[in-house]
Amino acid sequence: MIQQTRARLLLTTGLTLFAASPAFADNGPDPRIEALERQIEALRSEVETLKAEKAAPAPRQAEAVKFSPVPQWTSADKAFSLKLRGRVELDTAFFDVRRGARDFNNGTELRRARLGIDGKLFTDWAYRLEADVAAGSRDDSSGSELDVKDAYIQYAGLPHLTITAGQHKTPNGLDQLTSSTNLTFLERASFSEAFLDRRNAGGDFKLGVSARYAQDIWSLTAGIFGENTAVTGSAGADEGYGFHGRATVTPVNTDRNLIHLGVSGFWRNTGGRETVRFGDRPEVRVDNARLVDTAAIAADSYTFLGGEVIGASGPLFLQGEYGRTSVNRPSGFANVSFDGGYVAAGWFLTGERLPYKDGVLGRLEPKRNFSLKDGGWGAWQLAARYSRLDLDDEAVRGGRSKNVTLGLNWYANPYVRVLFNWVRFDTERQGVETDGDAFATRLAVNW
Repeated sequence: MIQQTRARLLLTTGLTLFAASPAFADNGPDPRIEALERQIEALRSEVETLKAEKAAPAPRQAEAVKFSPVPQWTSADKAFSLKLRGRVELDTAFFDVRRGARDFNNGTELRRARLGIDGKLFTDWAYRLEADVAAGSRDDSSGSELDVKDAYIQYAGLPHLTITAGQHKTPNGLDQLTSSTNLTFLERASFSEAFLDRRNAGGDFKLGVSARYAQDIWSLTAGIFGENTAVTGSAGADEGYGFHGRATVTPVNTDRNLIHLGVSGFWRNTGGRETVRFGDRPEVRVDNARLVDTAAIAADSYTFLGGEVIGASGPLFLQGEYGRTSVNRPSGFANVSFDGGYVAAGWFLTGERLPYKDGVLGRLEPKRNFSLKDGGWGAWQLAARYSRLDLDDEAVRGGRSKNVTLGLNWYANPYVRVLFNWVRFDTERQGVETDGDAFATRLAVNW
Protein backbone atom coordinates (compact mmCIF):
# COMPACT_ATOMS: atom_id res chain seq x y z
CA MET A 1 0.00 0.00 0.00
CA ILE A 2 2.89 2.42 0.82
CA GLN A 3 4.57 1.69 -2.49
CA GLN A 4 1.31 2.29 -4.37
CA THR A 5 0.82 5.69 -2.69
CA ARG A 6 4.40 6.65 -3.40
CA ALA A 7 3.97 5.80 -7.07
CA ARG A 8 0.86 7.90 -7.34
CA LEU A 9 2.64 10.93 -5.78
CA LEU A 10 5.58 10.57 -8.12
CA LEU A 11 3.24 10.34 -11.11
CA THR A 12 1.35 13.46 -10.06
CA THR A 13 4.56 15.37 -9.42
CA GLY A 14 5.99 14.37 -12.76
CA LEU A 15 2.90 15.51 -14.67
CA THR A 16 2.91 18.85 -12.88
CA LEU A 17 6.57 19.47 -13.64
CA PHE A 18 6.06 18.49 -17.23
CA ALA A 19 3.13 20.85 -17.72
CA ALA A 20 4.91 23.75 -16.01
CA SER A 21 8.14 23.39 -17.92
CA PRO A 22 9.04 26.35 -20.27
CA ALA A 23 10.09 23.83 -22.83
CA PHE A 24 6.46 22.81 -23.16
CA ALA A 25 5.86 25.67 -25.60
CA ASP A 26 9.02 25.12 -27.62
CA ASN A 27 8.68 23.81 -31.14
CA GLY A 28 11.70 21.50 -31.02
CA PRO A 29 12.12 18.36 -28.85
CA ASP A 30 13.65 18.89 -25.45
CA PRO A 31 15.71 16.09 -23.77
CA ARG A 32 14.25 17.02 -20.41
CA ILE A 33 10.71 16.45 -21.69
CA GLU A 34 11.63 13.06 -23.11
CA ALA A 35 13.20 12.07 -19.78
CA LEU A 36 10.06 13.09 -17.90
CA GLU A 37 7.88 11.11 -20.32
CA ARG A 38 9.94 8.00 -19.74
CA GLN A 39 9.70 8.48 -15.99
CA ILE A 40 5.92 8.95 -16.17
CA GLU A 41 5.54 5.76 -18.22
CA ALA A 42 7.64 3.80 -15.74
CA LEU A 43 5.60 5.12 -12.82
CA ARG A 44 2.34 4.26 -14.59
CA SER A 45 3.57 0.71 -15.19
CA GLU A 46 4.53 0.37 -11.54
CA VAL A 47 1.08 1.53 -10.42
CA GLU A 48 -0.66 -0.98 -12.70
CA THR A 49 1.53 -3.81 -11.39
CA LEU A 50 0.74 -2.93 -7.78
CA LYS A 51 -2.98 -2.86 -8.57
CA ALA A 52 -2.81 -6.31 -10.17
CA GLU A 53 -0.92 -7.81 -7.24
CA LYS A 54 -3.45 -6.43 -4.79
CA ALA A 55 -6.39 -7.80 -6.75
CA ALA A 56 -4.91 -11.29 -7.29
CA PRO A 57 -5.95 -13.93 -4.68
CA ALA A 58 -3.20 -15.29 -2.41
CA PRO A 59 -1.99 -18.73 -3.51
CA ARG A 60 -3.44 -21.61 -1.45
CA GLN A 61 -1.24 -24.25 0.10
CA ALA A 62 -2.70 -27.56 -0.98
CA GLU A 63 -2.95 -30.39 1.49
CA ALA A 64 -1.61 -33.77 0.38
CA VAL A 65 -3.79 -36.88 0.71
CA LYS A 66 -2.00 -40.21 0.50
CA PHE A 67 -3.47 -43.72 0.43
CA SER A 68 -1.07 -46.27 1.89
CA PRO A 69 -3.39 -48.15 2.02
CA VAL A 70 -5.76 -45.89 4.02
CA PRO A 71 -6.15 -42.10 3.81
CA GLN A 72 -3.42 -39.99 5.37
CA TRP A 73 -3.75 -36.22 5.36
CA THR A 74 -0.61 -34.07 5.49
CA SER A 75 -0.42 -30.27 5.39
CA ALA A 76 1.68 -28.61 2.69
CA ASP A 77 4.32 -27.58 5.21
CA LYS A 78 4.24 -31.12 6.72
CA ALA A 79 3.66 -29.68 10.17
CA PHE A 80 0.30 -31.48 10.62
CA SER A 81 -0.91 -34.94 9.69
CA LEU A 82 -3.65 -37.45 10.47
CA LYS A 83 -3.70 -41.12 9.57
CA LEU A 84 -6.26 -43.87 10.12
CA ARG A 85 -4.84 -47.09 11.55
CA GLY A 86 -6.13 -50.50 12.57
CA ARG A 87 -5.88 -54.27 12.34
CA VAL A 88 -8.13 -57.32 12.19
CA GLU A 89 -6.88 -60.79 13.14
CA LEU A 90 -9.06 -63.89 12.86
CA ASP A 91 -7.76 -67.13 14.44
CA THR A 92 -8.85 -70.73 13.97
CA ALA A 93 -7.50 -73.61 16.09
CA PHE A 94 -7.96 -77.35 16.58
CA PHE A 95 -6.51 -79.27 19.55
CA ASP A 96 -5.45 -82.88 19.96
CA VAL A 97 -4.75 -84.03 23.54
CA ARG A 98 -2.04 -86.63 23.90
CA ARG A 99 -2.06 -86.80 27.70
CA GLY A 100 -4.44 -85.43 30.29
CA ALA A 101 -8.15 -84.91 30.78
CA ARG A 102 -8.39 -81.33 29.56
CA ASP A 103 -11.07 -80.85 26.88
CA PHE A 104 -9.94 -77.93 24.69
CA ASN A 105 -12.37 -75.86 22.69
CA ASN A 106 -11.87 -76.00 18.93
CA GLY A 107 -13.12 -73.11 16.89
CA THR A 108 -12.49 -69.53 15.89
CA GLU A 109 -11.78 -66.25 17.64
CA LEU A 110 -11.57 -62.63 16.63
CA ARG A 111 -8.18 -62.14 18.24
CA ARG A 112 -7.87 -58.41 17.55
CA ALA A 113 -10.06 -55.75 15.96
CA ARG A 114 -8.45 -52.36 16.46
CA LEU A 115 -9.24 -48.92 15.12
CA GLY A 116 -7.37 -45.71 15.76
CA ILE A 117 -5.71 -42.55 14.52
CA ASP A 118 -2.26 -41.04 14.79
CA GLY A 119 -0.49 -38.01 13.39
CA LYS A 120 1.62 -34.90 14.01
CA LEU A 121 1.00 -31.46 15.47
CA PHE A 122 3.31 -28.51 14.76
CA THR A 123 6.03 -30.89 13.49
CA ASP A 124 7.51 -31.77 16.90
CA TRP A 125 4.40 -33.27 18.51
CA ALA A 126 2.82 -36.64 17.72
CA TYR A 127 -0.29 -38.39 19.01
CA ARG A 128 -2.00 -41.77 18.85
CA LEU A 129 -5.32 -43.19 20.00
CA GLU A 130 -6.21 -46.83 19.35
CA ALA A 131 -8.83 -49.13 20.86
CA ASP A 132 -9.72 -52.81 20.48
CA VAL A 133 -13.29 -54.11 20.33
CA ALA A 134 -12.38 -57.83 20.14
CA ALA A 135 -13.04 -59.91 23.25
CA GLY A 136 -9.97 -62.03 22.56
CA SER A 137 -7.68 -59.10 23.32
CA ARG A 138 -9.50 -57.70 26.34
CA ASP A 139 -7.30 -56.69 29.25
CA ASP A 140 -9.72 -57.10 32.14
CA SER A 141 -12.62 -59.27 33.27
CA SER A 142 -15.19 -56.51 33.69
CA GLY A 143 -17.02 -57.29 30.47
CA SER A 144 -16.12 -53.97 28.90
CA GLU A 145 -16.58 -54.02 25.14
CA LEU A 146 -13.87 -51.43 24.51
CA ASP A 147 -10.22 -51.90 25.39
CA VAL A 148 -7.96 -48.87 25.01
CA LYS A 149 -4.46 -49.68 23.80
CA ASP A 150 -2.37 -46.63 22.87
CA ALA A 151 -3.54 -43.22 24.07
CA TYR A 152 -0.60 -40.84 24.23
CA ILE A 153 1.04 -37.63 23.11
CA GLN A 154 4.71 -37.49 22.16
CA TYR A 155 7.32 -34.75 21.87
CA ALA A 156 10.33 -35.16 19.56
CA GLY A 157 11.64 -31.60 19.28
CA LEU A 158 15.01 -32.36 20.88
CA PRO A 159 17.88 -34.10 19.06
CA HIS A 160 17.77 -37.89 19.47
CA LEU A 161 15.23 -37.64 22.34
CA THR A 162 11.56 -38.66 22.34
CA ILE A 163 9.29 -38.09 25.34
CA THR A 164 5.96 -39.95 25.56
CA ALA A 165 3.12 -39.37 28.03
CA GLY A 166 -0.10 -41.37 28.30
CA GLN A 167 -0.90 -45.03 27.83
CA HIS A 168 1.82 -46.80 25.85
CA LYS A 169 4.01 -49.88 26.08
CA THR A 170 6.58 -50.14 28.83
CA PRO A 171 10.14 -50.58 27.47
CA ASN A 172 10.43 -54.30 28.25
CA GLY A 173 11.07 -57.30 26.03
CA LEU A 174 11.74 -57.67 22.32
CA ASP A 175 8.69 -59.87 21.70
CA GLN A 176 6.43 -57.67 23.82
CA LEU A 177 7.49 -54.44 22.13
CA THR A 178 7.13 -55.86 18.62
CA SER A 179 3.65 -55.16 17.24
CA SER A 180 1.38 -58.17 16.78
CA THR A 181 1.25 -57.25 13.08
CA ASN A 182 4.97 -58.07 12.82
CA LEU A 183 5.31 -61.16 15.04
CA THR A 184 6.71 -64.29 13.41
CA PHE A 185 4.30 -66.57 15.31
CA LEU A 186 0.63 -66.26 16.25
CA GLU A 187 1.41 -65.55 19.90
CA ARG A 188 4.35 -64.28 21.88
CA ALA A 189 6.40 -66.86 23.78
CA SER A 190 4.99 -68.01 27.12
CA PHE A 191 7.67 -66.32 29.22
CA SER A 192 6.83 -62.96 27.65
CA GLU A 193 3.09 -63.36 28.23
CA ALA A 194 3.61 -64.60 31.79
CA PHE A 195 5.97 -61.87 33.01
CA LEU A 196 5.05 -58.89 30.82
CA ASP A 197 1.31 -59.30 30.38
CA ARG A 198 -0.64 -56.15 31.31
CA ARG A 199 -3.27 -58.00 33.33
CA ASN A 200 -0.81 -58.61 36.16
CA ALA A 201 0.57 -55.06 35.73
CA GLY A 202 4.00 -56.35 34.68
CA GLY A 203 4.47 -54.66 31.33
CA ASP A 204 2.86 -53.91 27.98
CA PHE A 205 0.30 -51.04 27.72
CA LYS A 206 0.28 -48.81 30.81
CA LEU A 207 -0.29 -45.21 31.80
CA GLY A 208 3.01 -43.45 32.29
CA VAL A 209 5.78 -41.16 31.11
CA SER A 210 8.91 -42.36 29.33
CA ALA A 211 11.91 -40.92 27.51
CA ARG A 212 13.90 -42.60 24.73
CA TYR A 213 17.34 -41.44 23.65
CA ALA A 214 18.57 -43.08 20.44
CA GLN A 215 21.74 -42.85 18.39
CA ASP A 216 22.60 -44.74 15.21
CA ILE A 217 23.55 -48.03 16.89
CA TRP A 218 22.21 -47.77 20.45
CA SER A 219 19.20 -46.62 22.44
CA LEU A 220 18.21 -46.12 26.06
CA THR A 221 14.59 -45.89 27.29
CA ALA A 222 13.35 -45.29 30.83
CA GLY A 223 10.03 -44.38 32.39
CA ILE A 224 7.65 -44.54 35.31
CA PHE A 225 4.33 -46.30 34.79
CA GLY A 226 1.12 -46.93 36.69
CA GLU A 227 -1.29 -49.61 35.54
CA ASN A 228 -3.31 -50.32 32.43
CA THR A 229 -6.48 -48.24 32.08
CA ALA A 230 -8.59 -51.40 32.24
CA VAL A 231 -7.36 -52.26 35.74
CA THR A 232 -6.57 -48.82 37.19
CA GLY A 233 -8.40 -48.37 40.45
CA SER A 234 -10.06 -51.78 40.18
CA ALA A 235 -11.87 -53.03 43.30
CA GLY A 236 -11.10 -49.75 45.04
CA ALA A 237 -7.42 -50.67 45.41
CA ASP A 238 -4.54 -48.22 45.26
CA GLU A 239 -2.82 -48.25 41.90
CA GLY A 240 0.46 -50.09 41.51
CA TYR A 241 3.44 -48.37 39.92
CA GLY A 242 6.94 -49.14 38.73
CA PHE A 243 10.15 -48.02 37.09
CA HIS A 244 10.94 -49.57 33.69
CA GLY A 245 13.94 -49.41 31.37
CA ARG A 246 15.55 -50.91 28.28
CA ALA A 247 18.91 -50.56 26.53
CA THR A 248 19.76 -51.84 23.04
CA VAL A 249 22.79 -51.89 20.79
CA THR A 250 22.94 -52.82 17.10
CA PRO A 251 26.62 -53.19 16.16
CA VAL A 252 25.75 -54.63 12.73
CA ASN A 253 22.81 -53.48 10.61
CA THR A 254 23.42 -53.69 6.86
CA ASP A 255 21.30 -54.68 3.89
CA ARG A 256 22.30 -58.30 4.50
CA ASN A 257 23.43 -58.77 8.13
CA LEU A 258 22.00 -57.80 11.52
CA ILE A 259 23.09 -58.17 15.13
CA HIS A 260 20.87 -56.81 17.91
CA LEU A 261 21.49 -57.06 21.65
CA GLY A 262 19.28 -55.75 24.41
CA VAL A 263 18.49 -55.85 28.12
CA SER A 264 15.39 -54.61 29.93
CA GLY A 265 13.92 -54.69 33.40
CA PHE A 266 11.56 -53.18 35.93
CA TRP A 267 10.75 -52.87 39.62
CA ARG A 268 7.07 -52.65 40.50
CA ASN A 269 5.03 -52.12 43.62
CA THR A 270 1.79 -54.13 43.67
CA GLY A 271 -0.25 -51.27 45.15
CA GLY A 272 -3.44 -51.91 47.05
CA ARG A 273 -4.03 -55.30 45.46
CA GLU A 274 -0.92 -56.73 47.19
CA THR A 275 -0.98 -59.73 44.85
CA VAL A 276 0.58 -60.74 41.58
CA ARG A 277 -0.19 -63.57 39.17
CA PHE A 278 1.77 -65.29 36.39
CA GLY A 279 0.63 -67.81 33.81
CA ASP A 280 -0.04 -68.54 30.15
CA ARG A 281 -1.89 -70.65 27.61
CA PRO A 282 -0.18 -73.07 25.20
CA GLU A 283 0.79 -70.16 22.88
CA VAL A 284 -2.64 -70.35 21.19
CA ARG A 285 -5.58 -68.21 22.36
CA VAL A 286 -8.72 -69.83 20.86
CA ASP A 287 -9.05 -71.87 24.08
CA ASN A 288 -8.56 -69.41 26.92
CA ALA A 289 -7.47 -71.81 29.69
CA ARG A 290 -4.10 -71.26 31.37
CA LEU A 291 -2.21 -74.55 31.62
CA VAL A 292 0.44 -73.00 33.89
CA ASP A 293 -0.75 -70.52 36.50
CA THR A 294 0.50 -69.36 39.91
CA ALA A 295 -2.95 -67.95 40.75
CA ALA A 296 -2.86 -64.81 42.90
CA ILE A 297 0.07 -64.85 45.30
CA ALA A 298 0.68 -62.33 48.08
CA ALA A 299 3.35 -59.81 47.06
CA ASP A 300 4.65 -56.40 48.06
CA SER A 301 6.77 -55.84 44.94
CA TYR A 302 8.43 -57.73 42.13
CA THR A 303 11.22 -57.29 39.60
CA PHE A 304 11.97 -58.47 36.10
CA LEU A 305 15.29 -58.69 34.24
CA GLY A 306 15.57 -59.99 30.68
CA GLY A 307 18.02 -60.22 27.82
CA GLU A 308 17.39 -60.40 24.07
CA VAL A 309 19.35 -61.10 20.90
CA ILE A 310 18.80 -61.18 17.13
CA GLY A 311 21.24 -62.44 14.53
CA ALA A 312 20.37 -62.38 10.85
CA SER A 313 22.19 -62.98 7.59
CA GLY A 314 20.33 -62.68 4.32
CA PRO A 315 17.03 -64.61 4.53
CA LEU A 316 18.06 -66.51 7.72
CA PHE A 317 17.66 -65.30 11.29
CA LEU A 318 17.94 -66.39 14.93
CA GLN A 319 16.14 -64.69 17.80
CA GLY A 320 16.03 -65.39 21.52
CA GLU A 321 15.11 -64.01 24.93
CA TYR A 322 15.50 -65.03 28.56
CA GLY A 323 13.85 -63.42 31.57
CA ARG A 324 13.61 -63.89 35.33
CA THR A 325 11.02 -62.49 37.73
CA SER A 326 11.59 -62.26 41.48
CA VAL A 327 8.74 -61.62 43.94
CA ASN A 328 9.23 -59.87 47.27
CA ARG A 329 6.53 -61.30 49.53
CA PRO A 330 5.12 -60.09 52.87
CA SER A 331 6.46 -61.26 56.21
CA GLY A 332 5.73 -64.93 56.78
CA PHE A 333 6.04 -65.88 53.08
CA ALA A 334 9.22 -67.01 51.35
CA ASN A 335 10.33 -64.90 48.38
CA VAL A 336 10.05 -66.73 45.05
CA SER A 337 11.59 -66.47 41.57
CA PHE A 338 10.44 -67.74 38.18
CA ASP A 339 12.14 -67.82 34.80
CA GLY A 340 11.66 -68.66 31.13
CA GLY A 341 12.75 -67.92 27.61
CA TYR A 342 12.73 -68.99 23.99
CA VAL A 343 14.90 -69.39 20.92
CA ALA A 344 13.48 -69.02 17.40
CA ALA A 345 14.82 -69.40 13.88
CA GLY A 346 13.40 -68.48 10.50
CA TRP A 347 14.09 -68.61 6.78
CA PHE A 348 12.47 -66.48 4.10
CA LEU A 349 12.06 -68.86 1.17
CA THR A 350 11.58 -65.93 -1.22
CA GLY A 351 14.78 -64.15 -0.17
CA GLU A 352 13.50 -61.31 2.04
CA ARG A 353 15.48 -60.05 5.03
CA LEU A 354 14.18 -59.91 8.60
CA PRO A 355 12.60 -56.43 8.91
CA TYR A 356 14.09 -54.43 11.77
CA LYS A 357 13.51 -50.85 12.89
CA ASP A 358 14.11 -48.89 16.10
CA GLY A 359 15.02 -51.93 18.19
CA VAL A 360 12.05 -54.15 17.25
CA LEU A 361 10.83 -56.19 14.28
CA GLY A 362 9.18 -54.09 11.59
CA ARG A 363 6.73 -54.56 8.74
CA LEU A 364 7.81 -57.04 6.06
CA GLU A 365 7.61 -55.86 2.46
CA PRO A 366 7.69 -58.77 -0.01
CA LYS A 367 10.00 -58.48 -2.99
CA ARG A 368 6.96 -59.14 -5.14
CA ASN A 369 3.42 -58.75 -3.84
CA PHE A 370 0.94 -61.51 -4.60
CA SER A 371 -0.83 -60.84 -7.89
CA LEU A 372 -2.34 -63.32 -10.33
CA LYS A 373 -2.21 -60.62 -12.98
CA ASP A 374 1.47 -59.74 -12.54
CA GLY A 375 2.73 -63.15 -11.47
CA GLY A 376 3.90 -62.25 -7.96
CA TRP A 377 3.61 -64.80 -5.14
CA GLY A 378 4.27 -62.63 -2.08
CA ALA A 379 6.77 -63.69 0.60
CA TRP A 380 7.00 -67.13 2.20
CA GLN A 381 8.66 -67.92 5.52
CA LEU A 382 9.47 -71.06 7.51
CA ALA A 383 9.99 -70.64 11.26
CA ALA A 384 10.51 -72.71 14.40
CA ARG A 385 10.55 -71.85 18.11
CA TYR A 386 11.29 -73.63 21.37
CA SER A 387 10.07 -71.97 24.56
CA ARG A 388 10.00 -72.87 28.23
CA LEU A 389 8.48 -71.41 31.40
CA ASP A 390 9.05 -72.43 35.02
CA LEU A 391 6.57 -71.14 37.61
CA ASP A 392 7.49 -73.53 40.45
CA ASP A 393 9.38 -72.21 43.48
CA GLU A 394 9.00 -72.83 47.20
CA ALA A 395 5.32 -73.26 48.06
CA VAL A 396 4.14 -71.69 44.79
CA ARG A 397 3.45 -74.45 42.25
CA GLY A 398 2.40 -72.66 39.10
CA GLY A 399 3.69 -75.39 36.81
CA ARG A 400 6.17 -75.82 34.00
CA SER A 401 5.70 -75.76 30.24
CA LYS A 402 7.71 -76.59 27.16
CA ASN A 403 6.41 -75.68 23.71
CA VAL A 404 7.74 -76.38 20.23
CA THR A 405 6.18 -74.40 17.38
CA LEU A 406 6.58 -74.85 13.65
CA GLY A 407 5.28 -72.08 11.42
CA LEU A 408 4.64 -71.38 7.76
CA ASN A 409 3.80 -67.76 6.96
CA TRP A 410 2.58 -66.19 3.74
CA TYR A 411 2.79 -62.43 3.25
CA ALA A 412 0.55 -61.54 0.31
CA ASN A 413 1.67 -57.91 0.59
CA PRO A 414 2.82 -55.61 3.42
CA TYR A 415 -0.72 -55.45 4.84
CA VAL A 416 -2.21 -58.94 4.39
CA ARG A 417 -0.74 -62.17 5.72
CA VAL A 418 -1.73 -65.72 6.65
CA LEU A 419 0.05 -67.67 9.44
CA PHE A 420 0.01 -71.44 10.06
CA ASN A 421 1.32 -72.72 13.44
CA TRP A 422 1.66 -76.24 14.80
CA VAL A 423 2.28 -76.03 18.55
CA ARG A 424 3.31 -79.14 20.49
CA PHE A 425 2.87 -78.33 24.17
CA ASP A 426 3.98 -80.27 27.25
CA THR A 427 2.91 -78.95 30.64
CA GLU A 428 2.92 -80.14 34.24
CA ARG A 429 1.24 -78.42 37.15
CA GLN A 430 0.96 -79.84 40.66
CA GLY A 431 1.55 -83.36 39.36
CA VAL A 432 -1.02 -83.12 36.54
CA GLU A 433 0.36 -83.41 33.01
CA THR A 434 -1.38 -81.92 29.98
CA ASP A 435 0.29 -82.59 26.64
CA GLY A 436 -1.07 -82.08 23.17
CA ASP A 437 -0.93 -80.43 19.79
CA ALA A 438 -2.59 -77.27 18.55
CA PHE A 439 -3.06 -76.53 14.86
CA ALA A 440 -3.82 -72.86 14.38
CA THR A 441 -4.10 -70.33 11.58
CA ARG A 442 -4.49 -66.57 11.45
CA LEU A 443 -5.79 -64.30 8.71
CA ALA A 444 -4.48 -60.81 9.44
CA VAL A 445 -5.09 -57.46 7.80
CA ASN A 446 -3.54 -54.25 9.09
CA TRP A 447 -3.26 -50.67 7.90
